[in-house]
Amino acid sequence: MEVRTRTDADLDGCIRLAEIVHVNDGYPVYLPGDLRSFLVRPAAIASWVADREGDIVGHVALHSSSSDGVIALAVEKTGVAPSQLGVVARLLVAPGVRRLGVGRSLLYAAAGHAARMGLWPILDVVTHHEGAIRLYDTCGWVRVGMVTSTFGEGLSVDEFVYLGPRPPLG
Repeated sequence: MEVRTRTDADLDGCIRLAEIVHVNDGYPVYLPGDLRSFLVRPAAIASWVADREGDIVGHVALHSSSSDGVIALAVEKTGVAPSQLGVVARLLVAPGVRRLGVGRSLLYAAAGHAARMGLWPILDVVTHHEGAIRLYDTCGWVRVGMVTSTFGEGLSVDEFVYLGPRPPLG
């Protein structure tokens, strides 16, 4: 398996992966548009895929923003400005390759990129997505609290907010 920067040619495979994860896990919990618009966001700094012999089996992105509540809690806990945060987002792993290091490799790719940019990596995860929570906990991310995010149509979800490794000072 190779983790590499996502290209436009990967988008169809990423959408198929997102469909499988959405049906299997209910992620994303709120989808106001289509899966392409979920994956391709204006707030994206960079995106990566996990490619196994030509099949996209994982995806992750690094964003410059998240919900107001997530950012506010991260700012409170880190003491840095919102512009100094890098939000790990859109982490998807095909059910057939889970627990084989795909999620961990993608998480390291996004967090490492954030650190090289001098950004403190953070993420948020819905409180009932136990597999993802287990990944973040075992990778040494620190859970700093919970926020309730409200989406269109009155949907509210509780999310844990995590801090990744602090970037080098410099």
